[in-house]
Amino acid sequence: YIEVKGVRGNTMKSKCKKLFAEMKPEFMTKKDWQCLGVLLLVFTCLVFFRLGSFKAPQTTYTTKTGEADIVLDFGEYTDIASFSIFLGNLNTRHLSLSAFNEVTGEWEIINGDATVESVFDWNKVDVNYNLRYLGIVATDDTAVFNELVVQTPDGSILEPVNADSYPSLFDEQDTFPSAVTYMNGTMFDEVYHGRTAYEFIHHLTTYETTHPHFGKILISLGIRLLGMTPFGWRFMSALFGILITGVMYLFAKRLFRNTFTATAVTTLFCFDCMHYNLSRIATIDIFAAFFILLMYYFMYEYIVRDNAAKPDRPLTERILVPLALCGITMAFGIATKWTGIYAAAGLALIFFIHVICRFPGNKKQIPRLFGFCCIFFVLIPLVVYTLSFIPVVGYTEYKNLIDKAIQGSISMFNYHSQLVAEHYYSSPFYEWPIIWMPLLDANDAVTATKVSAVSCMGNPAIWWVGIPCQVFVLVHGILKKDKKAAFLFLAYLAQYVPWMSISRITFIYHYFPAILFVILMMGYTINCIIHRFSWGKKAITIYLAAAVIVFFLFFPVVSGFPIDRELGMKLRWLKDWILIL
Repeated sequence: YIEVKGVRGNTMKSKCKKLFAEMKPEFMTKKDWQCLGVLLLVFTCLVFFRLGSFKAPQTTYTTKTGEADIVLDFGEYTDIASFSIFLGNLNTRHLSLSAFNEVTGEWEIINGDATVESVFDWNKVDVNYNLRYLGIVATDDTAVFNELVVQTPDGSILEPVNADSYPSLFDEQDTFPSAVTYMNGTMFDEVYHGRTAYEFIHHLTTYETTHPHFGKILISLGIRLLGMTPFGWRFMSALFGILITGVMYLFAKRLFRNTFTATAVTTLFCFDCMHYNLSRIATIDIFAAFFILLMYYFMYEYIVRDNAAKPDRPLTERILVPLALCGITMAFGIATKWTGIYAAAGLALIFFIHVICRFPGNKKQIPRLFGFCCIFFVLIPLVVYTLSFIPVVGYTEYKNLIDKAIQGSISMFNYHSQLVAEHYYSSPFYEWPIIWMPLLDANDAVTATKVSAVSCMGNPAIWWVGIPCQVFVLVHGILKKDKKAAFLFLAYLAQYVPWMSISRITFIYHYFPAILFVILMMGYTINCIIHRFSWGKKAITIYLAAAVIVFFLFFPVVSGFPIDRELGMKLRWLKDWILIL
């Protein structure tokens, strides 16, 4: 039985309906829903525009020790320029290429150590040889190839006469694109997270074990629905990118009680380049950000409702439900990425400050509140985190699910604490707010002059303006003791300060959870401006238009839309920006 304030049986249903009715955002007006609807429609169109191909090779050819030879017969001597392999879920496979000499009757090695690296992507291998028989030997114990396409010097596709001997290698030739870009395969960390989602579905040994697994479970839902295609493995990221936009509007409206401000905040969020980028790549960051923003939304809702009640009142369901939802969303955040723990620390600080301020008139409720928090902020997160390890297979020896979660967590900690690596696009925390080093996710030649590039960066018109807004909110929080300003700044610090002590390499996208609160702090500033100055709305409207223009200025290099290389180079506003190669 589910018990609600001692009420059981048939009355439970009506009681729960009443409680959830009270959770509806009654502060949202018809105009709010219209503004939110338009913004969601615009962002949905943007995020699904060229998200990825609906098709990719699906059938697999697996080589094993003793069965690693692929011999292709082209019927006559032909100039072979290259071949491309769409690699399956095993990365970095080594090949030995050779041509058969019919005069000597021997195989002549062309390249004894060719490599194909990127999983679920087309990997090109140069041949540049005149031959009839091409031998491809996989020198690893096992290799998985989804498709093989051979090309002549003029780019034409040449199918061997014995293609029927390898049906799964030559049955999806139509999936080979005229230009290989992010549209047709994996980019950046999709080779880890998208691959692992695929392995979850097929119960294969889990490759990526450096983060909790709920985010990859979400990615796998898109793959189950739409197939192991670029569109399929990116679909859930796009969906959550849209959902977090809605949460941002609700949060801004709840904070500022102003439709113009909420619309302005969500407009900035919609046209932030990093929000757009992370909504279009199969990594776990957009999921973690979604749960982080949602948990802070529910914590704020709890504080507002608790403050509205009398100090000596009992803790009613109306007050406790948002607190419970805060704990549940925190559980999913931590089960997605450990950055959820940073957010949880910020929540704990805000919660305890609130409890201490309310303590004199609320002493009798402390034991019940403590027990409630133990369930929703300790027990449920532990359960959800442990359950996220269910699909993990074979990364280490374990006795049961709990042991699997413990061993997996130890492995994660050791990896992140001991990682010694370098990356050209890495950047320390102090460079993030000024976008000193964007991250190039993909860069592929489309023609001799055009390039498809996907860069992860912030919108300069938003991130740079956000810096003085942070100072403004901090001053208001300290000097005017504005609790709303303090809430936002503490939430921001919780996402940012922990990275200051991290010794491993870091990237600009690690700043994204903090940017959620930077944009809300910009909303705080906007709200102050429009209420203090008669020209406020006009000025903010002009600024929003400028931010949107800057987004579309950088749109080609953050979306992968083919752009002239020279034009892309002109977007290099700072000396270390490499948005296109």
